[in-house]
Amino acid sequence: MERWIEEDIDHLTNKFGIQNAFGLARDLGINVQFNNLGSNIYGYNNNSHRIPMIVINNTIDERTQNGVCYHEIFHIRHHKGFNTQFFAINTTSFLSDNNEVEANKFMLTMLKEEYGWSKQQDILRFLDYFRLPHELSSLM
Repeated sequence: MERWIEEDIDHLTNKFGIQNAFGLARDLGINVQFNNLGSNIYGYNNNSHRIPMIVINNTIDERTQNGVCYHEIFHIRHHKGFNTQFFAINTTSFLSDNNEVEANKFMLTMLKEEYGWSKQQDILRFLDYFRLPHELSSLM
């Protein structure tokens, strides 16, 4: 993983402690909302009057929502003006676009920290636990 992403994770965990994504969003002043986004979109972020906001699909399970929140936190912090739907169905953009790769690395690392996952554990079981695509295993 890129050193600057590791440094950002270290900064956040030192400043706010290890917590879930929703607590981190609150501490960072990011508004999180839940809406039915259909079956194709897990979540997205935007800014309204300079207030960052994450919208997460309320039809996905809580563990996946937590991962989506981490992913969108990273975009808000490091990809200003970047606005795309996270894991839109029938796309591989979550691995082909550098911004998506960075946000996914951040998300996976934060989930590993929060849930105490170790390298000895099975990567695919970890991804299944969060209902994330197996294609992300290449980032771990």
